[in-house]
Amino acid sequence: MNVRAAESDDREQIRAITRDSLQASYSLSPEQIEVILEEEFGDAALADLLDDAETTVLVVEATIDDVEAVRGFVTLETGTEAVIRWLHVDPAARGEGIATALLDRVRDQFSEKPLSAYILDDAVEGGEFLEEFGLKQGDHDQLLVGGEEFEVTVFTEGQSAERANEPSVSVPESVTVDGAERFADRDDTVPGSEAPFFTLYSGEAEEEQYGYFCSECGSTNVATDGLDRLECGNCGNVHRADEWDDAYL
Repeated sequence: MNVRAAESDDREQIRAITRDSLQASYSLSPEQIEVILEEEFGDAALADLLDDAETTVLVVEATIDDVEAVRGFVTLETGTEAVIRWLHVDPAARGEGIATALLDRVRDQFSEKPLSAYILDDAVEGGEFLEEFGLKQGDHDQLLVGGEEFEVTVFTEGQSAERANEPSVSVPESVTVDGAERFADRDDTVPGSEAPFFTLYSGEAEEEQYGYFCSECGSTNVATDGLDRLECGNCGNVHRADEWDDAYL
């Protein structure tokens, strides 16, 4: 595995990795993905990025299935701080240590600068792995791309953060849904943007899963999809697929 500065010839691969990563791991519409690709990763935008003296772009080359190629990249603003703006790994190469290699290099190369990172809120548990590198969830901000605002969470060094890991309402042993008693496993939680979700079962034996209980508002009106995303239809609390869990690193 080789971490190096990005070159002009890497632009096509960087754009392809970004497209695949956004499609696989972000709760974005096709139109939003195209806006980001065009505005942030088009040929002209990447050329400007690579020529910017206060921007650093690093890529990882790795051999997978006997094919060596760029498998991931990170872009940073490197003025008085080192600010991670984008970090993407080829979905087919996740679990190979690509993101870890990039962040280790960032730590080494910019050890004298405070480090922070911007993670799109549409990117699931984007900050979980950053905490392994000493970053903590801080403020929320907006990223303006092509006239569209995207919500982001800022992760910084040395600042504690309020994590959405505690219920806002009490979690009962069971709840009545559609006239039937559903039982909550209070040891089985799924992190949410506001508070965790708890798995509900049809019986006390907890053999057949029924759904989820939202501990932000107490609702059982929680929608799921094939990507393991959850969304409370009552308060909007969400859990997005675990694309940034340990397998990502």
